[in-house]
Amino acid sequence: MKYVKVLLAFSFLISTAIAQSVDSLVQEALRNNPQVKAFIYQRDATVYRAGATGALPAPTVGLEFSQIPVSSANVFNDAISTNFSISQMFMLGGKLSAMSEVEKRRGTVVEQNKASYEVQLRGRIKMNYYQLWLLDRQIGVQQRTVALLDELVESLQSRVLTNRMRQADLLSIRAEVASERARLSEKRSRRFGLVSVLNSLMGRNDLSTPVATDSVLAVLAPQGTEFTLAERVKSTNPSLIAMDRMKDMNDAMIASARKDLIPDLMVQAMVMRMPNGMILTGGARSVDAIQQSAMGMPMQKTEWMYSIMASMTLPFMPWSSERSTAKAEEMRSTNLGIAAERDAMQREMIASLRSALIKYSTNDSLARQYVTDILPLTKQSAEAQTIAYQNGQVPITTVLDARRMELMKHDDYFMVLMERQMALIELEMMVGTALN
Repeated sequence: MKYVKVLLAFSFLISTAIAQSVDSLVQEALRNNPQVKAFIYQRDATVYRAGATGALPAPTVGLEFSQIPVSSANVFNDAISTNFSISQMFMLGGKLSAMSEVEKRRGTVVEQNKASYEVQLRGRIKMNYYQLWLLDRQIGVQQRTVALLDELVESLQSRVLTNRMRQADLLSIRAEVASERARLSEKRSRRFGLVSVLNSLMGRNDLSTPVATDSVLAVLAPQGTEFTLAERVKSTNPSLIAMDRMKDMNDAMIASARKDLIPDLMVQAMVMRMPNGMILTGGARSVDAIQQSAMGMPMQKTEWMYSIMASMTLPFMPWSSERSTAKAEEMRSTNLGIAAERDAMQREMIASLRSALIKYSTNDSLARQYVTDILPLTKQSAEAQTIAYQNGQVPITTVLDARRMELMKHDDYFMVLMERQMALIELEMMVGTALN
């Protein structure tokens, strides 16, 4: 009886936890899962990177004191010229917009990778949830079985004392109770592991947070024929769409590589200050100016001049053009590889779609058969064997075998229900959206 009380207490703890639907767990995971947040940050990073690559290179500012006599420390007045310059590189032909477009396309790839991961995350949440549901149902069946066997032991102890029942039969029942208790302990350990996995996927800090499942699974049937579902796979599967986005990004990189063959323009403006005027005779005039400055004599008038320079790169030259053309060819080859890989993945998904549909149909039919025929018959058989034993017609082992069979059929029934849900999850993961 003590163990029965422990079982009832465990059942009470599970039942008092608020049952959560699988959809609520999925929504919580989509909000809090760290990997989903990482994809969001990566997508935001591509937006900033697109803005950065679309900006002009930083201008260059220079200050030069030219030809200062070694004997002088007055760099500002004794230099032949003081040069102030500013230069700016201009990337012509829409290069900046092309590079910015590459980063924007990269952002769409990240967005589709996020959508693909969310589909996988929903699938993992649902699969673990339904495995947890199966364990809860199995634990419930075994708890009821143990309770019934304990009651049977109590009722038969008096018959053993009065020699109306063999001691060996009572020991067989107690051994069966011990075996069921061991199975219960193993299932509780598995349940604890599944709860930890679910809490981790949902981004919870406390991995031991209780998770209670719904008592009844909703029967959801996939809507659409095999052909319509296959068409949805081709058009809505996030992994296939992500490959299309990768091809778009590579096309943008090809366009950017072609624009790299357009020359870049460098423009520079310079202002020159000549404190000693225009110097035409090399260092002699500079020495005279220094002597005049030392004797207090007036120097020549400071003169100002300016210069403008423009230069262009020549990336189309034969020894340089391969940097751009080879990159474009690389991206074309990469796109061909992505197209072939996408076609192979799509074919595999279509084949898996047919297999999942057959799996769903088979398990759905089995579930109905269990409800209408198998479970009622096994229950009637177990009850009949119990009555026959009480009348002395069969040994206790026959009763225990009948009870084991009843328990096994209940486990099989719950397994069929879970497998039906698993098939539905596989279909949703391939389509990328809910099927109902």
